[in-house]
Amino acid sequence: MEPAPSDITVTAYSPRYRHASDELIDVTEGGDKVTNDPTDRGGTTKFGMSLRFLAAEGAFDDDGDGKADFDLDMDGDIDGHDVRLLTRGDAVYLYHRCFWVPLGCESHPRPIGEMLFDQGVNGGRTAAKKLLQRALNACLAEARTKMGSNSAPDLLKVDGTLGDISREAEDWVLKYPALGMPAIIREYRNAVRDRYRAIIARFPSQQKYRRGWLARAERLGRL
Repeated sequence: MEPAPSDITVTAYSPRYRHASDELIDVTEGGDKVTNDPTDRGGTTKFGMSLRFLAAEGAFDDDGDGKADFDLDMDGDIDGHDVRLLTRGDAVYLYHRCFWVPLGCESHPRPIGEMLFDQGVNGGRTAAKKLLQRALNACLAEARTKMGSNSAPDLLKVDGTLGDISREAEDWVLKYPALGMPAIIREYRNAVRDRYRAIIARFPSQQKYRRGWLARAERLGRL
């Protein structure tokens, strides 16, 4: 009697996601280069995925074998060796599972979803969403003070929850003729730059990353 076929799970990626993940991995994160900079608080990194990230996000057991799925060397823990064993397919899968889908990137117009994705990977999902709320608030404030608009929505509470109120504000800015997508991109970049400067002010050892970080901010919104 032949054994029953094992279950096979196929993950389908949209063309938009494939483009965004290729751009992130190859251009922003340096491909499959492995780094282990002692001043990098994430630890060993490959495809932009740090040990800190993999240990936290790769401990699930979807295949039900009793081991963390990203304990790739199957030695009972997730460590730097597992990071080194990551394949490009692993990275694409994890970025989709941990950032693209939870952030709802596909539901935002280009390039807002891509900016959320980039900063989710770089600073965490909540930080990425707060950055968008800060960017929208800057746009709303500009509409009120510089353009004299009385129809602008109230400023958002920057809480990292992109609910109906935040979506309505996003739609309003996109439709306002003097603002639109260019203003959101500009203010998202500004919010990201401010975040990087705050990190450096708090952790001076991170000054060495300043140029690369600011270049990353400048690339946001460029498809």
